[in-house]
Amino acid sequence: EIARGRGLTLNSVVQAAWAIALSTHTGRDDIVFGTTVNGRPPEIDGVERMVGLFINTLPTRVRLRPAEPLAALVTRVQDEQARLTPHQHLGLAEVQRAVGHGELFDTSMVFQNYPVSRTGTAGTGIGAAISLVPGKNREATHYPLLLIASARDTMRFRLNYRPDVFDAATAQRVLDRFVRVLRGLVADPDQPVGRLALLGDDERHDALLRWNDTARDVPEDLTVLDLFREQAARTPHAPAVTGTDGTLDYAELDARSSRLAHLLVARGAAPERFVGIALPRTTGMVVALLAVLKTGAAYLPVDPDHPADRIAFVLDDTRPTLLVTTRDLAAALPDTGTPRLHLDDPDLAGALAALPAAAP
Repeated sequence: EIARGRGLTLNSVVQAAWAIALSTHTGRDDIVFGTTVNGRPPEIDGVERMVGLFINTLPTRVRLRPAEPLAALVTRVQDEQARLTPHQHLGLAEVQRAVGHGELFDTSMVFQNYPVSRTGTAGTGIGAAISLVPGKNREATHYPLLLIASARDTMRFRLNYRPDVFDAATAQRVLDRFVRVLRGLVADPDQPVGRLALLGDDERHDALLRWNDTARDVPEDLTVLDLFREQAARTPHAPAVTGTDGTLDYAELDARSSRLAHLLVARGAAPERFVGIALPRTTGMVVALLAVLKTGAAYLPVDPDHPADRIAFVLDDTRPTLLVTTRDLAAALPDTGTPRLHLDDPDLAGALAALPAAAP
């Protein structure tokens, strides 16, 4: 009744709900899935009476906006699909060639439209017939997920899945979230997409409690540097830190930070002193943090994206012995008279290589 009252088709409602369900599973807000269409070119006279293989599967793209009301999303999906109707006879291979990609989607949706009674579209009918089917034998599906929606006297949904890609529990979660979208639409069609409650009780418990149950007993007499050294001794060749500039194992991280620590000590770093760190989020930043700890000094994090006045206040207030940064970032930092060490200085690499790999 909600769809009919707003001039929306059930097919558009299902497409929008399926896009949201896929978005929560993939973490993306730009969703593409396959949709089965009749593929009969309307410009051909009498095409509706012709016999042949007209059925076609084409990509449907839905770009989600968290602040957009659900009903507005469904309307937008319906309008966009209506504009594409004259082109539904194009084969999937033609579309793939046109966009220059191979596979455009790996989930598909089929809407089977049968005569529906007026009571059949009521909100109470959602979820009345829902099933999950492993894709084997006659239920086999080429796609990892295939949603089949049938509009009869009530809405029916069946999700076929490939067991070699999804296990039953994961496929069930996707189906459950899809149904929750539909129920949310019935409950409040004007609520924003981003306000939908899509987690089940078990998922909510995991997100709020189980995943946050990270308390661990830590020896009170050990520092962060002690714990790092213990881990480096246990797993020297295990990855320690990964960034856009690569990966360092524990042995490499230990050696690089020790060499830098020797240089920092030579520049005045010592206990009861501060060393500023104004670096991008790379492995080099972690090297610098550990190096400062190895000198006995305290590191002072300086966010280069903060306003210049704020950075100047922090540096004037703490008066660090040294500011570790890069030449690019240094140009944007206020000059407070603090000595600077540029880690990207070409001459620095040679100087560091000559220093001991053991901590000072």
